[in-house]
Amino acid sequence: METKNMKEKSNSQLIRMGIPSKGRMASETQDFLNSCGFKIRRNRQQYIGWLEGFPNMQIVFQRQKDIINGVLNGNLAFGIVGLDIITELTLEDPDKIVIIHDDLGFGKCTLEVSIPENWIETSMKDLKLRNQILRIASKFPLLTKEFFNRHELDFELIKAEGTIEVSPTLGYSDIIVELVSTGQTLKDNRLRKLEDGCILRSQACFITNRKILKRNQIVLDISRTFLEYFEATIRAKDYVSVFINMRGKDPEDIAKKMFTQRSLKGLQGPTISPVISSEGGSWFAIHIIVEKIKLT
Repeated sequence: METKNMKEKSNSQLIRMGIPSKGRMASETQDFLNSCGFKIRRNRQQYIGWLEGFPNMQIVFQRQKDIINGVLNGNLAFGIVGLDIITELTLEDPDKIVIIHDDLGFGKCTLEVSIPENWIETSMKDLKLRNQILRIASKFPLLTKEFFNRHELDFELIKAEGTIEVSPTLGYSDIIVELVSTGQTLKDNRLRKLEDGCILRSQACFITNRKILKRNQIVLDISRTFLEYFEATIRAKDYVSVFINMRGKDPEDIAKKMFTQRSLKGLQGPTISPVISSEGGSWFAIHIIVEKIKLT
């Protein structure tokens, strides 16, 4: 009985975070966490893992829908999912989940209205002029319904699973609403996006349960820690370290010359150290942090 109570107590202290178990989002999520310094440990073929340095943090590998349901019911404290699916599943009841960070810098795609490439229409207004009830295949019925109602179009939603890009060709639907990243799949199936048919721009998000965040100080503290690491990593992607050796009279003289070049100012200025050269001369080692865009 004592062992059972100890096990229950231990499990109750675990803070669980769900991350995608399959597909591009799964690999990109793990790469992102690793780049933030969070090392994921997972036994092969198991759906439970952990983070090094966080003994009470348990990682659960699940489908994105299951992650969102887990956060909704409180079984998971945190989750990383796409904005597209979190918006779809919480559109009618958005208050239970908090999006702590709405753009982790990966998983980018758009939810688009796409039509057969041989149609002459280019806009939602053009679709309305077809004067027909459009059959729409989509895995996002709520977002699709809201968007088409806003444009006052007559439509019928077709339940869709799997690869829906082939639906118009097979006659299951007239058009589709689906996620687009590169657009190659649309081209392969002779489809194209409408000019104003973007329903949502999506990317990876960090989410939590609102009640747990308010009531559990440990969860609140962990969320702050994760946000600090996430923000530092995201910002660092826009910068590079530059190391060079340069001749000069003294550090002040070199810094003065560097400040005349906007791209060489760095964030707070250069770090300049003397170099002891066997060849003699006044040499200095210079280190600056520069925005990538300023080097192109």
